[in-house]
This record gives sequence, C-alpha cells and structure tokens, in this order.
Amino acid sequence: MEDETEDLDLPEDLEDVEVIYSDGEYDENDEMDEINNTEDVVVNDMSKYTFTKHNKSVFTVDISPNQQCVVTGSEDDSAYVWNLNTREVLFECTGHKDSITEACFNHDGQYVATGDMSGMVQVWHVDDNKLVWCNEGDDLEWMCWHPLTNVLIIGCRSGDIYIWQVPQSNCKVLPSHGCATSCGKVLPDGKKLVSGYEDGQIKLWDIKAATTIWQLSEPCSAGIISLDMNSDGTLLAVAPTSQLILLNDGRVIGNLHSNTNKDVEAILMSSEIGVLVTGALSGELCVWDLGKHMLRHQARIESSVTVIKWGRDGKVFVGATDGAIYLCDVRSGTLLNTFTGHKKDILDIAIPKSGQYILSSSDDCTVKIFDV
Repeated sequence: MEDETEDLDLPEDLEDVEVIYSDGEYDENDEMDEINNTEDVVVNDMSKYTFTKHNKSVFTVDISPNQQCVVTGSEDDSAYVWNLNTREVLFECTGHKDSITEACFNHDGQYVATGDMSGMVQVWHVDDNKLVWCNEGDDLEWMCWHPLTNVLIIGCRSGDIYIWQVPQSNCKVLPSHGCATSCGKVLPDGKKLVSGYEDGQIKLWDIKAATTIWQLSEPCSAGIISLDMNSDGTLLAVAPTSQLILLNDGRVIGNLHSNTNKDVEAILMSSEIGVLVTGALSGELCVWDLGKHMLRHQARIESSVTVIKWGRDGKVFVGATDGAIYLCDVRSGTLLNTFTGHKKDILDIAIPKSGQYILSSSDDCTVKIFDV
C-alpha cells in the first residue's frame, strides 16, 4: 500500500527547523549549565495567570468536573487545591513525604485524591477540606478514579493493582505477574480495566471478579508507557509500539509506526474522527487513519513531545520539552497556535469540558492558565 503523507501546514517562521543531533555522551556540566541558565530564559508569556506556590517541578494538574477547582501535585511533596476563578488556595493536601505524581478529582468532584511516589495515597473531601481516607502501599506508578463511582484504582511498582472503594476501604487486588504496571484505564462499560506493564504485557481485567479476561500471547516489544481506547471500548492503542489491539480478545490488528521514528511517547485515539494521534521524543507528530491504517499528516516540532490532550472539534494540545504548547487541527493537519510562557518541559495539561482555556504544569515549578 502506498504511503500517502500530507505535510503539516506550518507558519512561515516555523517552517525551517534546524535539527541538532546529540553525540550521545552525557556531560554533568551540561546539565548544571541548563539548570543555571533556566532563570535567564526570556519567553513571551501568553498565559493569563501563573500559580507559583510550588518550588519544584509540578508533575500533575487536574480540573474538577464543575470547573471550579484545580489540584496540583509537585516534586516538593505538596499538593494544593485552589479556586479556578478567585485563584485562592482552598487547602493544602498535607502529609506526603515524597513527590506527588498523581492528583485527580473523582467523577462528581466531591473527592480529590493525591498520590506520591512512595505509595501514600490520600483522599480529601473538597467542600469540607478534610482528609477522609489514606493508605500507604507499594511504590506508586499510576492512579485513576473509576469514571462512574467512588472507586480509586492504584497501580503499583510491584505490579499489583488495587481497587479501593472510598471511603469505605473495601479492596480488591488484581495480582501481579512479577513486573511493574505502568498504566491503566477503565473501559466505558465500567466493568473492565485494561492495564499495561513494563515487560510489554497488556491485560484485560474483570473488575468485579478480579480475574484476567485475556492477556497478550506475545507481549509488545517494549514496555508500555501509555494507552488509549476508542469511545465504545472496542479498540486499544498503546505506546511506544503504536499497536492496535481488539479489546474483546486481545488480537493485534495493526502497527502504526512511521518509517523514521519508533520513539512514541504519547498516544490518543478518536473513533468519532477516525484517527490515531502519536507524539514522539524526536518531536514527530503523526495523524493516522484508523480505518485504512495509513498516515494522514506528519510534522516535526522543535522539541520532544511530552503530553498530548484532546481539545474540542478535532483539535489537540501538544506539550513539549521546549516549554511550549502547540494547538493542532488533526483533520487538516495544521498548526493553529503556539502557547508560550513556561521555561522548561511541559509535564501535564488539563482541559475543562468548556474547552475555553487550558492549564499546564511544568518543570519550571509553575502552573499556567491559557485562554484558547
């Protein structure tokens, strides 16, 4: 099948990008120079607000379902819940003694969960500003709320996945096969969970029975770092291998890699538009046709892609290591805007249902709000 590729339509000032290849040698002085020079970096700050309570990298940011509150978690062992409109800090999630890498609101915004690398997970009642549940377990790899009920799902370095009913503390365990679990997601029916592992294995679980429905007969060639699925929960896409997997039986039906790069860092799927979007450490962005398994659009930004999130109407926000956030239209393959203001890597992006603004967290210790 002929590979029909359409170039991304970039503004004139971004068309010519110099690519500099590293010699692969690590120099500790280079890292120190980078840290020291960060304070001297001057960028055009397009944000309308900057949250500056943290003093180290901000790993995670989330917006409550009613779009009233924000939670941020940082390497400084702190998490804050603050009002999106007044910018007032409502409360600090105290008690953590390690970097907070996960922080998220539950389905109705009543609770917010914070999790640190050491495995301490806390749940707070948002309106009462009170701690209602806490657990200290294995080192934390990932965490998410069930989309329909007050069940918190925690993936651990041990490979075990804990299904906690909060705040009652009823628990089920999806047992490890001896390898760390790196990511997971609840299917739209709310009854099943798909999880990825560092050895390339993927499993589909029955949550209620705590049993495996299927696992890959042959694990992926690299450890799973992220996954996404279509809206009806029938098709799964995984990074970095960019494989497409049928969720009913675990059959691999495609491998959507470009010829030049196989270092996919982030992956998104939309069955409504019929596309798969991938972002790579090389800076390569690809939009694939899910039906034909063909490349629709391909482009390269100046830095490594760190995160991709869906906006509205077929648009995606792409965070990168240059501190910029790129807004792209996946239908036409055009770059619509570039949001600048951060001085270091973008680590997370949160987008409300209204789609009128975005929040971004960064290695530069800040969280910014941009109008879009």
